[in-house]
Amino acid sequence: MSAYQWRRIGLAVVTVGAIAATAAQRPDPLDEPFKGVTTNGTIIEGLFPIQATGLTTAPVQQAAVAFIAVLTDDQRQSTTFAVDDSEWRKWNNVHRYTRQGVSFKEMTEAQRDKAFAMIGAGMSAKGLEKSRNIMRLNEHLGELTKRFEEYGDGLYHLTVMGEPSATQPWGWQLDGHHLVVNYFVLRDQVVMTPTFMGSEPVIAESGKYAGTRVLQDEQNKGLALMQSLTAAQQAKATLQPAKTANNRARTGIPRQPRAGLRWHPRSRARSGAAG
Repeated sequence: MSAYQWRRIGLAVVTVGAIAATAAQRPDPLDEPFKGVTTNGTIIEGLFPIQATGLTTAPVQQAAVAFIAVLTDDQRQSTTFAVDDSEWRKWNNVHRYTRQGVSFKEMTEAQRDKAFAMIGAGMSAKGLEKSRNIMRLNEHLGELTKRFEEYGDGLYHLTVMGEPSATQPWGWQLDGHHLVVNYFVLRDQVVMTPTFMGSEPVIAESGKYAGTRVLQDEQNKGLALMQSLTAAQQAKATLQPAKTANNRARTGIPRQPRAGLRWHPRSRARSGAAG
């Protein structure tokens, strides 16, 4: 091993150690009182009043009850939490994260059907399909990297907070790589935030889910917006001209061109996204 390689290893050890020491000194965010979602940490009182909407959340409640009913005793114990449990705040977009609840990989086919029925009862048909396609593309990511212990369509976990009720607060959480949905219900009102939806890749050109694609409308609208700007506006709106971190080289995904659009501020052209 060369001196350069040794220096790299030594630097990595020092860096990881320094990060761990810094993290240990930071207070646990879960020890802080929950405020909700804000722009600057200050709650705006009365922004979203609790009031009757005239709609019904009964299908969501019934689907959640049916999902819980098909779980085993052990699964139910690890999946259900109090409505004010800190589990609401324990979600992460990254794949290397210890998640609570029951995963789709652990479920039987009947349990998966009830799980998707619960998610579908709370979402639009388009939202459910987008969610499922993100999961499918995570499976494709596993095919590309050969790391199925980290990526897969079954590595998404569900938890239920509170008892599904027509009068009391409750909700569910879907947590996994590139897909996080927090769904809170109070009588006939629903709050679906924080929600995270993303994907890399956004198109599967081969494999189990070949032809699956996601976020194309959002991508095309973003491209159209950038193309509508002047050169000066484009320069101001572009944080960086190229993706240099957490890309295909880092994750080990083969650098093969795939269909899609990538913004290039200099050429203002469409190009196939490769990473």
